[in-house]
Amino acid sequence: MRVGTRTAGAVGAAAVVALLAGGGTSTAGERAADGIPSRAADPGGPAGREGAASRWAAAGAAGTSGTAGPGKAVERQPFLVREDQFSPANAFIRPDAITYDQARVPAGAGITVARRATRHGTTVWLRVRGLLPDRTYGAHVHTRPCGGRPGDAGPHYQHRRDPRQPSTDPRYANPRNEVWLDVTTDAAGRGSAVSRHGWTFRPGGAGSVVLHERATRAGQGHAGAAGARLGCFTVPLSGG
Repeated sequence: MRVGTRTAGAVGAAAVVALLAGGGTSTAGERAADGIPSRAADPGGPAGREGAASRWAAAGAAGTSGTAGPGKAVERQPFLVREDQFSPANAFIRPDAITYDQARVPAGAGITVARRATRHGTTVWLRVRGLLPDRTYGAHVHTRPCGGRPGDAGPHYQHRRDPRQPSTDPRYANPRNEVWLDVTTDAAGRGSAVSRHGWTFRPGGAGSVVLHERATRAGQGHAGAAGARLGCFTVPLSGG
């Protein structure tokens, strides 16, 4: 069940980032670098975040190309936000957010992914709620949409692709060449992460965010490994 999706411009981006801010930790300490505000900056608090309508209203500025006076072009800054609740893969209508392990990614747990892409690079935010408390989940952008089986999402998206797959070479499988969004939940099962890169996704190359059973490893022979795939969220990250 897809809750909602919207593309917002620069004004909406600040509102969406505020909504994504919450408990837990962020990738590579980038929470402060990205200026993500504390939960106190979230309009309406946790109760307000439960209503999709209020979320999309807060994100409301449309990001379109235009001009600001004669000869002054406004840079388009596409901002994608998608949100869902996890459901089993065998649901009557296959959901966008699938849990393959309801003990560790319960049905009904929530996930929000936002992506901002400009000519300067890409930022991806992840927010989860309703997961197991005080637990670290590995999380990465994968190449294909989710499917009925955990492996359907394909390998990690890599800006510079490793000719040998599955990739375990730290020259390719690292948080600079891939999008790692490992998230540690708080006592209520909420968490958030962010990853920033100086490149953008190839068209059609990034189709989902996958949650794994443990924190992502580094080092030769097991770089990028994070254990079993517990859940998957189809997000068209390569889109405009």
